[in-house]
Amino acid sequence: MNINRAQSLRASMAMMASGVLLALLSQASAQSEQRVEVKIKDYTFITSQVPLMPDAPTVIEVRNEDDVRHDFGSIVFQNTHTQIESDGVITYGQGVAGAFLDPGKHASVRFTIQRPGRYEFRCSIHPNMRGELLLLNIGAV
Repeated sequence: MNINRAQSLRASMAMMASGVLLALLSQASAQSEQRVEVKIKDYTFITSQVPLMPDAPTVIEVRNEDDVRHDFGSIVFQNTHTQIESDGVITYGQGVAGAFLDPGKHASVRFTIQRPGRYEFRCSIHPNMRGELLLLNIGAV
């Protein structure tokens, strides 16, 4: 009976340790995400970002503060595995063009880019609305 209790205790401790390890890895992953905020206001993309690094998970939070529908799209999303979440609906995969945002709505765009460079985003509804993301390699910082 004591052997069974000892084995059970070891198994419980191993499961707890695995859970703690998974939680720590999840936290580290969330902390290593690069975050960009894009506000759409007065038919303009207003971006707050730090220089982004390639090969790191990137999250763009887009919020439409205008009273009309806008599109947030980029060719980079079409060539990269991308996940877009808005109002509980998640679209993912390669070949995602972007997301339409109704007034007052927001979306989270998750992806990872391997190559440094300038990546344009735009509104297909209003062609004059454009912005860009700048990805630098480590030597350029």
